[in-house]
Amino acid sequence: MLPDDVFRSRLQSTITALRYWAPSVADAARIEETETSDFWRIDVAPMVASACPFELILHADQNYDLSIAGETYESRPIETFEWIVPLANAVADGSIVQRHWISRLTGLERAVETIVMLPGGAIWKETRGAWDLRAPTLDDDGTELREKRFLPYRR
Repeated sequence: MLPDDVFRSRLQSTITALRYWAPSVADAARIEETETSDFWRIDVAPMVASACPFELILHADQNYDLSIAGETYESRPIETFEWIVPLANAVADGSIVQRHWISRLTGLERAVETIVMLPGGAIWKETRGAWDLRAPTLDDDGTELREKRFLPYRR
């Protein structure tokens, strides 16, 4: 965790950067911002149906919540702020893939992996599901991988 004064300074810088970013996509997405003493939230809903919506909440307790492509990742620690604005840019550019791991035997979803390719080759990735994606192999357990890709906000 960052010292509180350092965290608050970097948080305000990041919020300011996102406020400057928002008008760059305002013609292609509906943007809603909320601020309280406990959190700051931006909700971005693109006008293109196959583009990826997202909602980011930055909490004063050094955690964030991210709802992206229908998946929600809550209470994740903010270890650094450098990825946040690039993530918003990458989502708006359509640089996001969602992988669904489905059992061919039951049709049930075993896991969802959300991957955002950030500029410069970095990756933001989170997974939901109790299944370890490294084992067993797809051939061994009848699991099928389905990828969902998203369009950029502007075409």
